[in-house]
Amino acid sequence: MSDAPGTPRRPSSWRSRVAFVLAALLLMGAHLWLLFYFIEPGIILGREPMYLLDFDTHIAQAWRVLEGLAGWGEPWVYDVQLLAGQPAGVIFDADNKGWELWTYALWRLGLPQGLAFNSFALLAHTLVAPTVYVAARLFGVTRWPALAAAAAGSTLWFFDSFAHWCWVVGMVSYSFASYLSLIPLALFYRLLRTWRWREGVGVALSLATCLLIHPYSFVILVFPMVALYGAASRGLTRRQHLAVWAIALFAIVANSYWLIVAIRFWHYILDSAYFGQSGVEFLLADIAALLLDPKTSGFVGTRTGARLLVMGAGVGGLLVWRRALDPRLLPFAVATIAMFALSYFGSYSHAIAQIQPYRHVLPLMFLSLIPAAGLLDWVRARRQERAGPRRLTPGATLAAVLLLPVIQNQARDVIYFMRAWIPDVAPLPDGDPALLQATGFVLHPDYRWRSLMIETRDIERWVREHDDGQGRFLVEFPHLGDHLAWSTDAQVLGGFTLRNLQHSHANLFRRDRLGAVPSEEFRAYLERYAVQWVIVHRDSPLWSEWRRDELDRIRTIGLHTIYRARQPVNLVAAGGGRVEADTNILTVTGSRPDEDVVLRYHWLETLVCEPDCAITREPIQDDPVGFIRVPAPHPPDFTIVNGY
Repeated sequence: MSDAPGTPRRPSSWRSRVAFVLAALLLMGAHLWLLFYFIEPGIILGREPMYLLDFDTHIAQAWRVLEGLAGWGEPWVYDVQLLAGQPAGVIFDADNKGWELWTYALWRLGLPQGLAFNSFALLAHTLVAPTVYVAARLFGVTRWPALAAAAAGSTLWFFDSFAHWCWVVGMVSYSFASYLSLIPLALFYRLLRTWRWREGVGVALSLATCLLIHPYSFVILVFPMVALYGAASRGLTRRQHLAVWAIALFAIVANSYWLIVAIRFWHYILDSAYFGQSGVEFLLADIAALLLDPKTSGFVGTRTGARLLVMGAGVGGLLVWRRALDPRLLPFAVATIAMFALSYFGSYSHAIAQIQPYRHVLPLMFLSLIPAAGLLDWVRARRQERAGPRRLTPGATLAAVLLLPVIQNQARDVIYFMRAWIPDVAPLPDGDPALLQATGFVLHPDYRWRSLMIETRDIERWVREHDDGQGRFLVEFPHLGDHLAWSTDAQVLGGFTLRNLQHSHANLFRRDRLGAVPSEEFRAYLERYAVQWVIVHRDSPLWSEWRRDELDRIRTIGLHTIYRARQPVNLVAAGGGRVEADTNILTVTGSRPDEDVVLRYHWLETLVCEPDCAITREPIQDDPVGFIRVPAPHPPDFTIVNGY
């Protein structure tokens, strides 16, 4: 790997090489120790999938895709367990494709399904420091500054509040892609300078991989890669132009299996501009370490010390490269400006707001690591140029003094996440905890993974015992809904509330986050979607008193209360008979052949009726998708299958 232009190289002694190897091993040891501090080895290396918040959503998505691949050879299915029937594996799980394929491959190789799923998260955690180091070296940074950048990347991963929140809550794929995107960018930079085939192959494979891991890799990479290509285009031969376009085509083809499906069902998509919305006020809040909106920056105190330090050093590196006319300036100046503008100004555009622009502060951090390493490289080179003894200057003394509050701030950010290490506040003499809380001396939550896990196994067992397959469960808490969808055979109205598919209108809590609709409308909803059970997270008079005519309270499990609908329900709305539902198939028996049959399942254009029957869309109130109608005449027993 070549060094930066103009940077002198000295042959390293064996002592220097040994010291470097030991430092690299120490860094990886510290990184893995932190990983297993925040996520216990028994969890991430266990046979059971890591279920927590968005992890449950991703498990439910992955399990359906595994069903499709193993049972039908297709990467999507008609999922009867969520939202009265919905296409699973299309659009909403675009951020889960790499995770799904990884899980499927390891599962087919014999690994337990849960461990195969968890190992993707383990991989994402483990590769942070090595990826940053390799990217820095590919960009010509020397060993020690590159290792310093890797250490800073590890620090950001664990101790920047937004980075920490992303992988804790389950945004593992985006976190992974945010730093892994450095590799195709580095290889493309080198390809345009050397035109060696191995770099071209590396760009194609790494770019396709990043897009599989998360499609927003395109947003991260398009600006710097187009800038590099545009700057070099006049000097390229026809063959070189074709090579660049072939790389782009390969990346698209590698992702075409899910892109084609997504385009096919694009007409079901809804507005996605709910989370990750920001504005210039979030820039000020990040600088001042203030939490403005958890929907944007996460349910965690804002801790941005490492981020500001890295980004400041990155700007310093860009200025050094500008003065030296360094070719690395172009991709990183363009990428930094683009990610900064997206993060703090993207929400002012409704179109850009669809990609949750604040999240791009994460790749902004990791992109800043390379010019920051370049700044260290420049400082190292300047020190080598100065011969003779080094004396303590007034400037160096002032820098050392100013470094003290920086160290204090970084230590404070680190300690914030090491909750178990923080001593308890001594009680007041009268022992009144309310007064202590009023004065602000209350410790924050522990942001280790297990401490945030909401136990759902008792509810899961209860649902299994009471589910007869002939009624649905309306579930308020979003992640409990997704959890029940993958861990039981129950049919659930719930899951991720703001799912960007029209089928999510079947979830009462999307219409009103508390479910506070008039009684007449509520009764109609229970009948329309065959709701037999209601599981609420906030047991309030809305359910225990106002819904007494519609619901009977059954029991409370942990934070959740279970109600049963008083009115009988039927998944067959008209035409008689009984329906049994499983992935990709609805089996109807005992219907009246001379009457139209209406099933309380969402219509989908790929569904076909067998034998000798047809299906049409049945319009329903407040749901643009509609149900399934089988016109008479038809056999008394028939099946509706996903015909793909």
